[in-house]
Amino acid sequence: MPTLTIDGKPVEVEKGTSILEAAQKLGVYIPRYCYHPKLSVSGNCRMCLVEVEKAPKLLTACSTEAAEGMVVRTVSDKVKAARRDVLEYLLINHPLDCPICDQAGECGLQNYYMDYSLAKSRFKNEDKVRRQKRRALGPHLVLDNERCILCTRCVRFCAEVTKTAELEVMGRGDHSHIDMKEGKALDNGYSLNIADICPVGAWTSRDFRFKQRVWFLKKTPTICLGCATGCLIEAHHNENTIYRTVPLPNPETNTWLCDHGRLAYKAVQGGDRLVKGVIKNGLIDFEPALREVAARIDEARGAGAVAVLGSPWLSIEDNAALARLAKDALKTENYCFDFASEQGIKDGILINKDPSPNANGLRLVKDAHGGISQAELSSRIAAGQIKVVLAEARAAGLIKDALKAAGTRLIVFAANKGEIPAATYATLPYASYFETPGTFVNYQGLRRRTTPPAEAPEGVKPLWAVVNKLAAYSGSSLRLDSAEDALKGIDLK
Repeated sequence: MPTLTIDGKPVEVEKGTSILEAAQKLGVYIPRYCYHPKLSVSGNCRMCLVEVEKAPKLLTACSTEAAEGMVVRTVSDKVKAARRDVLEYLLINHPLDCPICDQAGECGLQNYYMDYSLAKSRFKNEDKVRRQKRRALGPHLVLDNERCILCTRCVRFCAEVTKTAELEVMGRGDHSHIDMKEGKALDNGYSLNIADICPVGAWTSRDFRFKQRVWFLKKTPTICLGCATGCLIEAHHNENTIYRTVPLPNPETNTWLCDHGRLAYKAVQGGDRLVKGVIKNGLIDFEPALREVAARIDEARGAGAVAVLGSPWLSIEDNAALARLAKDALKTENYCFDFASEQGIKDGILINKDPSPNANGLRLVKDAHGGISQAELSSRIAAGQIKVVLAEARAAGLIKDALKAAGTRLIVFAANKGEIPAATYATLPYASYFETPGTFVNYQGLRRRTTPPAEAPEGVKPLWAVVNKLAAYSGSSLRLDSAEDALKGIDLK
């Protein structure tokens, strides 16, 4: 393993390590635009130039391999002058529209100019090269070619990660620009990652555009519940409103984030968000809705004709509360926490074959509380043995054929009106996992917990709390004062 010296500090690295990576190991930061740890090395921005002893000229740290005995200087006068020159070159044709740019506050040009330049431009404004601005490319992105510094991160992302190769550099000299290849569309399912990796304001998100200045945003780490992959994400929010989610890179699951998972937060603030109960398609206040549901359950429970269905879309805590409701409050044997799913990455990047986020967590509830199989539940419903089924809205779709054939009364928990299955008798709202903590186990068996970046609308409670209150209306006490109370008897190790 070669040993080199960077700014007077020795460091030993593995063969093949670049100077930039070796410097990072020492805690020495070398500025960069085109370099990204998950993309191929381009070396075209020249921002990472360093001085290497005995080398005839400055070298790019991202593309130069560390060698035995190498002596590197990252803050010499030559390096500082080179950085100023690179920044002047990159800013020659930049429109300098920072006041209206969404990237302001997290822009590589702004930050590096303050850190490494502060030099006045010698170029006249009227001589700037003009390029196309505000071009909508694909369903999620806007491209401003005037702001682009041609780092080619976007081109390499589409070629190497999604392997769809929609973008390329066109033109020559100072008229070079990023553009779409003929016959291509920028809708590869991961396109919003391009806005993340763009170091300037060339690529911006149509969803986030002009919504909020980034310095007002608070950041809360949580998890994506779009599928069984369970990507780590960061929710950016302000004044109880979520404005965007971005990937939180980690070695276990994800560097990137799919567009579907990234935009899942919009359901929390959607126009069809439920804050009241629904009885036969009519809105009703939560407490009267709860009483009506309890009355319908009580009608059927005497004959043992009530069933409870768990859901792989719910947290372990909420499924455990449903299990306690079935066993301890309703005293029914008709409860099911059985969900068969094929898991694994289906697109070679992130999207899982299993669209539900917690099938593995549901198995822990089943192991602790037992219950019948999904096939047996459907059989009992079809045979007319079940008069009322209580389920989370999406899980109810798993037994929809049996429900339709038997005409069984369906009562569901749902966060949005669009989730409610047809012919549902009653719906009770609950807080989403952007608004309440919950434990989920991804396809790899990694146990993770959501952290809420926002508060639920007034009167909307976590599902475990709704279940606890429903049990009370049915004459039983589950004593669920917190989500953790529902976890008793479940092995989370």
